[in-house]
Order: sequence, then C-alpha cells, then structure tokens
Amino acid sequence: MTNSRPQEHQSPVAVNPYADVDWKATDQCLSQFHLHEPRNWIDPQSTAHDPSGEIADGGDRKRASPGDLIKKYQCAGYSALAVTEHEYYVDGTKHKGEGFFEGLDVTSWPWSQWGHPVGDGMIPIQGAELRGTLEGTDECHDIVSLGTDLGHGRGRSLLEVATEIDNRGGISFLPHPGRYPHPESLEAYIELFEQVETVLGVEAFNAQDRYPGCRDIWDSLLVRFGSRRPIWAFANDDYHARPRTPETERFDRSRTVLLLEEQSPAGVIDALRAGRSYVQYNGDGIAPVIESIAVDDGRVQVVSPDATSIRWIADGKPVETGAVLEIKDVSAGYVRAEAVGSHGSVSCTQPLYLT
Repeated sequence: MTNSRPQEHQSPVAVNPYADVDWKATDQCLSQFHLHEPRNWIDPQSTAHDPSGEIADGGDRKRASPGDLIKKYQCAGYSALAVTEHEYYVDGTKHKGEGFFEGLDVTSWPWSQWGHPVGDGMIPIQGAELRGTLEGTDECHDIVSLGTDLGHGRGRSLLEVATEIDNRGGISFLPHPGRYPHPESLEAYIELFEQVETVLGVEAFNAQDRYPGCRDIWDSLLVRFGSRRPIWAFANDDYHARPRTPETERFDRSRTVLLLEEQSPAGVIDALRAGRSYVQYNGDGIAPVIESIAVDDGRVQVVSPDATSIRWIADGKPVETGAVLEIKDVSAGYVRAEAVGSHGSVSCTQPLYLT
C-alpha cells in the first residue's frame, strides 16, 4: 500500500535571521554601539572626522559634549546610538590603572542632560565599554554592555562581567577581538559563549578596519558553535574625536545596519538579539545597501544593486560569487554573503546556518 501523504519539505537553512523580515516595510537603521565621549571639539553639523589630523593636540577649543556627538551622528543619517564610555574615563578624566572607586561605576546616561529628549529622531541605548580578565591574554579584555546601568567591571573576570550584564537584563558583545593575543583555537572564548547567551557576538569591523583578523575570529567561532549557538557580527566606529590622519580617521567608517520592526530601544535590543542586521565597512566610499536576503527553492539570493560583486563565505572560506548561491553545492555549517562596493567598501550579512 502506498502512502499518499505528501512528504514534508525540510528547508536547507536551519537558522535564518532574516526569515521573518519584510524588507519593503522594515526600516534600515544605521547604528553605532561602540562610541566614546568626545576628547576634543567636534562640529555637530559636519559628517567629517573631527578634529583634523593637522591639529596635533585637538586644538584649543572646548571639548565637545556627548550631545554634540549624538547630533553629529544624527546629521550623518544614524538613528540608533549607544555612547559606551570606557569604565575608567569619567567627566574628561582618565583613571586607567587606578583602583576602583564608586565614582567610576557610571555610564554616559541619561541623554536628557545634554538636551536630547526621547523622540528626537535618535533611539538612545544605555551602555558602557567594560573590562574583564581573560585567560591567555596579557591585558584585560573589553566587553560592551548595552541596555544596563553597569559602569565598571570591578576587576572581575570577563565571564563574571558578562554574567552581571545578563543578570541586569542587558546584552553584550566583544569589541575588536583581533586586538588581543589568543590561545590555541580561541579556547578563551568558548566558556564565555557557552555560559552567557546574552553575549551576542563580536565586532567584525572596528573603525577603519584596524584589526582585519576580527573576521577570521568570527568565522572560527561560527564553525566551532554552529547553529546551536549563533554568533552575530557587529561593526562600529570606536570614535573618540581624536586628531587622526586621513587614512586612520574613524567617523562613519564601520557600522551596524538594523532591520527594525519597532523604532524604540526595545526594538533595537530585539533586533540585536535575533541577528536582524548586517554590518558595513565604508572604506573610502559608501558600503552598498542590501535590499533583501531571501531563501527559496534551495537557493539564497542577495539583492544589492550598488554592489560590484557578491562573494559567499562558508566555514571561513570563499566558495562562490554572484547574487545567487545554490545551497546544494555547499558542504558547510553556514554561509554568509559579502556585498563588495567601491573604494574598499563591503556589507556583510549575518550567517545562515545550514541543515
């Protein structure tokens, strides 16, 4: 006797962060989640890096406020921002290397103190760049906290700091992982990602791509954990408003593009948790917009009209080029796409984990 019931079709993609995105109705929100209070004067109406590298010490103008920083990014088209000051920097004074005192446990918050009420067109996220000890590294490892009032790691391990962020209802990610020396096979990160699910991922791009090895580390973690524990990419300017030469300028160089269902702090956090985003490095140009990412009939298609090419990465290695990838031709745990633009720019999708 023949079973006439139709067989269920199994999707070749096990985890697709874009599965529920309505690309035509969803807002693409330029975002920064790793920024610092200005160390010098900046022009809030300018979209250029301030101050100029020609000014050796930043000049004699008064140091700008975080409010000017927020306005500057708003002028550049951003609509979600976290000012994540170092745990050792308070009110323009650097306390790095000093012992902890209560005055350090603060964040750059609330924005209202700089004249930025909620609803002015920029979604505010509370945050800070904290530090924790990590086996195998000679210096404390940074971790960015979002959505909490935690302002200092108090000399604890990175795992303990991440756990405290989680206990307070926040999320976190690891900035510039390519900056640190790593033990064999990145074992120092394994326990952290295994134990704290709200450590969402790592920076794939930092500033003017200071550490290209960040993407190698990201790919290694994607291979290690697979679909059971997604690791999302972030990209940020790490802007301090310090004088820099043209090739090292940081303003509007690396950014995260959120696919927002709701224009609110909660909507931002939800998108970050779910990986509803892609990351961009502008290089000396403007990274191409990704208009859609779709999985259909065993294929993944990326639509990015301004891209000069699209390359596909699977398990850390390039496997194909072109807008469409036939999944059956790929033997890997995940794929991700890079939409390449002019002048060194690129937009990278989050990973799509394969069955």
